[in-house]
Amino acid sequence: MQRFLRIFPFLALIAIATALAACGGSSLASDPGKVLQEAKLPPAGPNASTLTATFTPKAEAADGGGTTTTQDDSPLGQLGGLLGGPITIVATTQGDAATGVTADVKITAGPIELPLTARANQDNAWVQLNGEWYELGSPLGIDFGAAGGLLGELPKLIKDPKATAVEDVDGIACDRISGTIDPEASATEALGEQLENLPLDLSALAAGKAEVSVWVGQDDRVIRRIQINTAGSGDTAAAGGLLVDLTVVPAEAVEVTAPADAKPIGDLLGALLGGAGGGLGGLDLSELGGALTGASA
Repeated sequence: MQRFLRIFPFLALIAIATALAACGGSSLASDPGKVLQEAKLPPAGPNASTLTATFTPKAEAADGGGTTTTQDDSPLGQLGGLLGGPITIVATTQGDAATGVTADVKITAGPIELPLTARANQDNAWVQLNGEWYELGSPLGIDFGAAGGLLGELPKLIKDPKATAVEDVDGIACDRISGTIDPEASATEALGEQLENLPLDLSALAAGKAEVSVWVGQDDRVIRRIQINTAGSGDTAAAGGLLVDLTVVPAEAVEVTAPADAKPIGDLLGALLGGAGGGLGGLDLSELGGALTGASA
């Protein structure tokens, strides 16, 4: 009996530690709908973001008869074949659009890996490829208000929200609220309009099977992460759907200056399509340039 009394406090301590580990040291939000009602966009000022987008272009019907089309071995046909597999875009940014933003982007499509670096301020923007800088001649002009409008309708956008976890986003404790995208919401229609020009299968979005999760700061109710999966099943390659994962957290401001010897943006197209000895996974870009312009290679 005395031995059991000595062991009991130790067992109780283990039980408490296990319970805390299971709930992450904090309980789930009791009212996920209220969390969405109180959720707000990150405040203006310098932020850092990480964006990952993965999709597989939807396959077009061959000829309506179930037979496959003849393989196209031309440069454009080869490029089209590369775009038949999953495409992933990973981008990181830091700064504030009012003072300056830097970005690193990597686009992967089959054997192609295209790394880009960008700088932008309120007057101009530049992109770097293969060690050369190119000047856009004007700011990027990204409409963050459109995205903000969608996030502003989270209570209407997310159907049957559930509190699924308490997780840290860059050290910020957040309530993770998950559900499906309501196909009847006006924000869903706006989202569909933004995606309709991409070769995506958005049937899950229209059917109300697209999944969404948002991470909302427990202390400040600021949205720190959002994930949208239009495939519904989590397998974007199989359904031709889109998986988007965006995280935004506070960061230091950056100062952007014009790169030296930046070339006109028009030169970038020539570098991509007509570079001698260049290639995308073995595809000769000079041939591709000739195919696009109608000139003989």
